[in-house]
Amino acid sequence: MNTFHVISQCRKYNVSLWACPPFLFILMGGVNVAGMVTTAIAAQRFSDDPAVVIISVSMMAAFLFVVGNAVVSSFQRLADASRIKSEFVNIVSHQLRSPLSAIKWQLELMLDQMKTVTGDAAVTMGIIRRQNERMIALVNDLLEVNRIEDDRVILRPTAITIDNFVEQIANGYKPLAEQANEKLVFVGEARPLVVFADETKLRWVTENLIDNAIRYTKAGGEVTVKVLRAKNMARIEITDSGIGIPVADQAMIFQKFFRSENALRLRAEGTGLGLYLVRSLVGAMGGKAGFASMEGKGSTFWYALPLVSGEAMVQKK
Repeated sequence: MNTFHVISQCRKYNVSLWACPPFLFILMGGVNVAGMVTTAIAAQRFSDDPAVVIISVSMMAAFLFVVGNAVVSSFQRLADASRIKSEFVNIVSHQLRSPLSAIKWQLELMLDQMKTVTGDAAVTMGIIRRQNERMIALVNDLLEVNRIEDDRVILRPTAITIDNFVEQIANGYKPLAEQANEKLVFVGEARPLVVFADETKLRWVTENLIDNAIRYTKAGGEVTVKVLRAKNMARIEITDSGIGIPVADQAMIFQKFFRSENALRLRAEGTGLGLYLVRSLVGAMGGKAGFASMEGKGSTFWYALPLVSGEAMVQKK
């Protein structure tokens, strides 16, 4: 019976239906039958000899079987590779998470006990702490990517007044902007705007976009965080006066592990997973994400989520 549970097997392989070996096996079986019937009809039309019909059908069946087997086998290898990759990333990420978390808490304890430490020792401990945080963030991102690809994103949606939500996050980044000698401005054009989304993931998305805007804007620049209403959507725009994105790189900006050349020159660190996760998480919450950019002039990254009316909120609760 499990052989015919095509959808569940395709989910296990983490591939689309049209690339799933069990589905392709059934599809090729149908093509084979259709090809044999068509060949039989055509052969009967041009010859009354039963032997000719049998030979024609047999040859067509053999041809379709060889082609179908090659196609299914190729996709089987791809599906197995996808499944193994997903399992590998999941296992390695979880195995890395525990020791990294242990190191983090040991560092916190040591720093708490070494409050009077100054000089090179304090600098070294600070570097170790930051690198540990980067590794933990990378592991968390890899796990989130794996969940997205396996269609296992866990959402805990609640009603969020997004104008206040984004303003609080933006205010929290003002010290970082001031430290970088930049100006951070919040503009709330419409209030209140209520959306139904996962607060933790929405916070991560917003923080990621604001953090990128600040880090890729040079000293003296400006970052504007804007919340506005666009028909039945709440739209959040983060505009910077930074390095922008080259036209040749713009089509790939939301791909996994991709970073544009000018971004790499300015900041070597980074995984290229942030924007992929932004679009994927916003999409999982029923929204859209995009950007507009000009190299050397700056960028505007945005995401939009459906607005929720009071009546709809009661129904969702």
